Amino acid sequence: MNEQQAEAALAEVPGLREQCTDERQRAALDDLAAVLQECVNTAGSYVWFTGD
Repeated sequence: MNEQQAEAALAEVPGLREQCTDERQRAALDDLAAVLQECVNTAGSYVWFTGD
């Protein structure tokens, strides 16, 4: 995803955080949010997801 898509995904994090049922899920979401924020802050960057 490019920086614009990362910004859109980042906007969904607060709602997703409310749905987390344990600390592990919140920690994983926080890690993802950090990666998305880095992408948003870096012009021309992308986040790639590989695997299932």
